[in-house]
Amino acid sequence: ASEPKKRKPARSPGMSGSRQRHPPLDEKRLAMFAPGKIHSTNTQTVNSLDYSNNGDYLVTASEDNSVRLYTCNTGTQKQAVFCKRNGVSQARFTHHSNSIICASRVASKQESLRYLSLHDNVYLRYFPGHTDRVTQVEMCPVDDTFMSGSMDHTVRFWDLRSSKAAAILETKAPPVIGYDPQGLILAVFTARNLLSLYDIRTFTKGPFSTFNVDPGNSNSMWTHLKFTPDGDHILASTTGGKMFLYDSFKGNIKHTFEGRANPKMSRYKAKMPSLTFTPSISPDGQFILWGNCQGIFAYGIASGKFVKYW
Repeated sequence: ASEPKKRKPARSPGMSGSRQRHPPLDEKRLAMFAPGKIHSTNTQTVNSLDYSNNGDYLVTASEDNSVRLYTCNTGTQKQAVFCKRNGVSQARFTHHSNSIICASRVASKQESLRYLSLHDNVYLRYFPGHTDRVTQVEMCPVDDTFMSGSMDHTVRFWDLRSSKAAAILETKAPPVIGYDPQGLILAVFTARNLLSLYDIRTFTKGPFSTFNVDPGNSNSMWTHLKFTPDGDHILASTTGGKMFLYDSFKGNIKHTFEGRANPKMSRYKAKMPSLTFTPSISPDGQFILWGNCQGIFAYGIASGKFVKYW
């Protein structure tokens, strides 16, 4: 199979060259958002989703072993692929909207990571090496490299053109990982109370900056981290229903966000599982969207205040 074409400059999710640009997002416009379409084709929980670079497509992976591709313009499902042997999770687009990286949902040393062509439903490459379940996959924003974090306490660095890991970083706990917007800085929770920043070009020399952090109560663990679009802050979520916004240069906490109940869904609370969604940051860096099975909640990054729930 031919290599993916060199990507075009990234656009904000939901914005393609054929679409008209919308006015800047503010609290008033955000409050007007509402669900446009609901899909109920998955028979089990969706465990990951990702937008293509041009914003034209959305891909999801589910506990029902399916990968589903949706067209964002119309909100319709375009394709469904089933990965029955080892299941599927951590679906991430490469810089080509017809191919993704995904992980096996169960531990599989030989097939822990897979490079899948959605165009013809063919695996282009396998990436063996992880000895336990892969919990995160992150595509580099600027080239065809990516990294993966696993319950085996390693971060592995890959190139789409090779099945062999380019490098391995060992951690004291299952790592939580993220790239900065320029693809130069790697942030990793290398231990429960340690956030380390690495220069991706010299990471084998160790982190250039390390911050002491605290996810909250003794049972809380880190689940995800993301840089804001300007790279000035790092958003980190936990299993304890809290998120923290850190200054990426000084490591101090700017805001703490608490989980909250949705009044519209309170009567269903007893029937809902304890599930916290992956946080998202709006492309303009103004808002955080986060939630659980009771709903989706929006917060202002500058103010740290709650804005809206759905």
